[in-house]
Amino acid sequence: MSTRSTFCLLLLPMFAGCQYLPHTDYFVAPANEPNPAWIRIVNFTQHAAIYQLADGVKTGGVVRTGPLPFIHTQDIGMPKAGQNLTWDYYESTIRPGLETSVYMAWEGSRTRTCFVTATFTPEAGRYYQFRLTSGSTGTCTLYPTLIERDETSAKWRLVPNKEVTYKYRGPTAKTFYTNSQFEDPNYQPAPELYPGVDVN
Repeated sequence: MSTRSTFCLLLLPMFAGCQYLPHTDYFVAPANEPNPAWIRIVNFTQHAAIYQLADGVKTGGVVRTGPLPFIHTQDIGMPKAGQNLTWDYYESTIRPGLETSVYMAWEGSRTRTCFVTATFTPEAGRYYQFRLTSGSTGTCTLYPTLIERDETSAKWRLVPNKEVTYKYRGPTAKTFYTNSQFEDPNYQPAPELYPGVDVN
């Protein structure tokens, strides 16, 4: 076999293997939307995603903007409604009138996790917020709200969003272990067996 043929045979698996590399879809805010809706994700933004359905095609993905997402906050000037938001929230515009799903998850130690998926249809010019609580107590709860101006004081306030539906059992989910071995409190594996996981 010639050197050229050997070289080609060695390169072929390398190029064919690209399809098996991890791929992440990211949510991208609409660029030319003349009258968008606005959305804020609060807490655990590293595990949050936004998807929109248009003409039977689902677009969107995780809200963090890169493979190494060290930035926890994206602020585009939405009203805070009296909240002291300083870290770990994400604000963006979204296209109105489209079925929109918000996926939020909490991840704890020993592979404990919980997640909630909510669906709604945003209206142009309105402000929406989704806040997830920690699952450290055994459950996590999603609080979907509208950010509206109070008619009497003209201050911004949070109002429960009753137009939201849930994919599974509602706004509260129980935590579970993604690896059932960790359900046994006596299971103490070596940390190098689970890189990136708090095994304690």
